[in-house]
Amino acid sequence: SNAATTPRPGMAAYAASKAAATQLTRCLGLELAPHRIRVNIVSPGSTDTAMQQAMWSQGSSRDTVIAGDPARWRLGIPLAKIATPDEIAQAVLFLLSDQASHITLHDLRVDGGATLDQ
Repeated sequence: SNAATTPRPGMAAYAASKAAATQLTRCLGLELAPHRIRVNIVSPGSTDTAMQQAMWSQGSSRDTVIAGDPARWRLGIPLAKIATPDEIAQAVLFLLSDQASHITLHDLRVDGGATLDQ
């Protein structure tokens, strides 16, 4: 999740768990690189899943997620849309492909620009 690098109010435990998983993955990538094993991270942003829809029922909506909330230090989504699960899967498939054969230790954020590449 892009929550590993983007703080948000009320999401400290979630963000911390994502940051820990990201750092674990980076360390494993360094350890496995001598064996020519590539290790990358895919960090999705807001994606149209059951988890996202549950948050919409708790006061936010598709539109408020896209717009962001400067008063809560939350950036919007510059591409102005929520990702589909298929868009996230396509990013994973790219990293698994031979086209990405020289990419390792990379954090690919598939979030429509929501993190502004922090």
